[in-house]
Amino acid sequence: MDFTKYFPTLPSIETKRLLLRQITLSDSDGRDSLEFINDYSVYRFWGLYDEKRNPDKRPIKQLKLDFHYNETMKEYKAGRELTWLMELKENRKVIGEIVLYDFQLDLQADIGYRLNKNYWGHGYATEAGQAIVNFAFETLKLERLQIRCFTNNPASARIAEKLGFRQEGHIRNGAILNVMTDYYIFGLLKDDLGGSNEK
Repeated sequence: MDFTKYFPTLPSIETKRLLLRQITLSDSDGRDSLEFINDYSVYRFWGLYDEKRNPDKRPIKQLKLDFHYNETMKEYKAGRELTWLMELKENRKVIGEIVLYDFQLDLQADIGYRLNKNYWGHGYATEAGQAIVNFAFETLKLERLQIRCFTNNPASARIAEKLGFRQEGHIRNGAILNVMTDYYIFGLLKDDLGGSNEK
């Protein structure tokens, strides 16, 4: 998707508690802002770990922070992904990220999110997700959004439901994020919002 049709650089988005912004090279300097990247409790649901084939809890690909920055920027420039870091406005700590990816026909995309486990249960992912849903429908003019989540990740499914997504499928042992596992598909159409996202 040619993002330059809509903006020259990825715009930052403010919510009540968060600043959603593009990753920068300074984010890859090893500080704790991206400590969620290599946390097992987080990456096990991000396709870097396969419980069936790798039971000793090692990631399939251990992400280095500079590698993460380079890959994120490469995908953005290629028009394949939009990644925002979730930064707390009160102290500028980065606690997670949210991604629009797998664009189809410039009308559909998936949303993915991951969050530092110390901030689970406080509504941050839902808050960021609502902002990205609005951005996708209003700015990018998408017609459909999807969230795919592992069946053993009920917290992610609850976030999808809070955002108004409907469960549309249950895939058994399917390919998702570099692993084979059971997962749910949630969908949201722009028309489902009844015009509430129209400016």
